[in-house]
Amino acid sequence: MTVCYLEIDDEITTAIARLRAVDDGEAVIIVPPGSRIATSRINFKLLAREANERRLNVAAVSDDPAVRALAISAGLPTYDTVASAEEALATFREQDRQLAERIGRAPGESPPAWSSTRSTKTRILPSPLVEAPPVGGRVPEARPAESAAVTETQVLPAEERPGKRRRRGRRVPIAPLLVVGLLVLFVAGVAYGAYVFLPTATITVAPATSQLRLDAFTVIADAGVAVVDPAAGSLPAQPIDLPLHVSGTFNATGVQVRQTRATGSVRFRSENTVDTVAVPEGTVVATADGVEFVTTQAATVPRADFSTGTPGTAPARVRAVRPGPRGNVDQGTITELPASLASQLISVRNPDPTEGGRRIEDNVVTQADYDGALASLTDGLESALVAALADPAAIPRGLTAYPQTASHGDPAADQAAAVLVGTVTPTFDLAVDATGQVLAVNESLIDEIARARLDDALVSGQQMVEDRQTISHGPGQVADDFITYEVTASALVFSTPDAPALVAQVRGKTVGEAKAILAQYGMVDIVMWPDFVDRLPEQSSRISLTIAPPASGS
Repeated sequence: MTVCYLEIDDEITTAIARLRAVDDGEAVIIVPPGSRIATSRINFKLLAREANERRLNVAAVSDDPAVRALAISAGLPTYDTVASAEEALATFREQDRQLAERIGRAPGESPPAWSSTRSTKTRILPSPLVEAPPVGGRVPEARPAESAAVTETQVLPAEERPGKRRRRGRRVPIAPLLVVGLLVLFVAGVAYGAYVFLPTATITVAPATSQLRLDAFTVIADAGVAVVDPAAGSLPAQPIDLPLHVSGTFNATGVQVRQTRATGSVRFRSENTVDTVAVPEGTVVATADGVEFVTTQAATVPRADFSTGTPGTAPARVRAVRPGPRGNVDQGTITELPASLASQLISVRNPDPTEGGRRIEDNVVTQADYDGALASLTDGLESALVAALADPAAIPRGLTAYPQTASHGDPAADQAAAVLVGTVTPTFDLAVDATGQVLAVNESLIDEIARARLDDALVSGQQMVEDRQTISHGPGQVADDFITYEVTASALVFSTPDAPALVAQVRGKTVGEAKAILAQYGMVDIVMWPDFVDRLPEQSSRISLTIAPPASGS
């Protein structure tokens, strides 16, 4: 026995070529699901005819009931498993052996030219008539030969035994009767399979679509709303905090004056030849124009030497009484001293200029300086807020910010006035921090509100085509703490008919009548099997009707 595995794309010519290569008299043909050969009844008829012409016992195997029914209707024995096919071939083989014994040839011997196993249009030839002896010289008329197309093989009568007369009439062999019984069972099985599986109808209805359009409506984004409310047309407006920082360097305009006193030295001279003269610390000396100095150390002027005429001298350090540059006097300008010393013949001179008397003006931070700096930084918060809104990272992804709603809180300085005011410095640094805030909206929630309203507008039995909603809204308009949108929405919709009711309307109708009935519901496609049948089955179980929603891209 040869097993022939067919491929899905094999043509009938390939299958016949596989049969012609069989040389052991038996073959099992495996028909895969979706095979091209299984699409037409004529293909199985061609296989059956080829098997008959080549005197092959052939059985087909398929796990598809519809394929088995189609093959059986074409006269090709078909089973659901290879084991069942092998069992059937074994039965055919035994029947051939018994039939060969009945007609007087050994099993396996080639049948005579007039004999054909499994032929569908042959007959059993009757045994020749044996005439009885004539009675009264009359020869009885021969009865006409009887024939019956009950088997696939022609069977000749057994040879006449020597020495015995032939019996009048003929003997009916048992083997043909068995073949007839099997053939009846086969035909009944084919008829039952056809009743169960033939015909079938596959109907696909793509409902017609229409446009659902809503009147324009308003949606409000409100910071006081927590959840989306499609009925009220409201959604949350989310406050977004923005950290702001502004700093600057400012000039101190206050002035603080510092003065230093001039210092130098003087030399006291004595013409007194009698006594030494003591000059105490703190003695005031002056210039002719009144710039006064005070000695910062005591001095004792010795007596003048009368014999030589050398005066006595003593140095002393002096300091200007008043601070400032006026105390810087030239050499020899300090000449005035108290009368008590002058009366003792004491005089005074400064051998060198005095110096170090200065007036210094230092800048100091005033309260006005601090207040002005704070005001300037506060004004700079507006620019900082604009810059923060322009930063893509400042607003979370998916939200749309509305700068018209932006504001900031009170600034906080990094140094208090009590710390800075009075500080001696030409410039000072000050910075302020504040929290900005802006309202942002997740505008995709507007689409959710629109889709919810479209759902509410559907009538019973209607559905929306997936991804075929058109929703648009204008830019948000800011008023107080609200952002309003004008929204329009439309959708492609279809009505889903009742499939069992449609089947009840078209069962038993021709394909044309069924299409005319179903056309009012949309696009209709009807596939009959077998394809030569033009009328739908009466049984609803043989009709498969599918409602195919319109594709989203249609």
